[in-house]
Amino acid sequence: MQTLKLKDDVAIQLQQAAEQAHLSSNDLIEQLLNQYAHKEKPATLLTDIINELPEISAFKGDPVEIQRTLRNEWD
Repeated sequence: MQTLKLKDDVAIQLQQAAEQAHLSSNDLIEQLLNQYAHKEKPATLLTDIINELPEISAFKGDPVEIQRTLRNEWD
């Protein structure tokens, strides 16, 4: 068992939130900690980040042809 020292205003907020959820303060803290522990972690690998990026229609197609088209705009 562990004792937490909370500021008075935080303790009041905890008590009010527990009452609204119809839980004890201990149960509410346990529930919130479980949610925090199971929360999805952000992608850490570059490949994961790239795979999560939205597709951009401007880059669909043959990259060489896109480059040629862009170069021809300068002429």
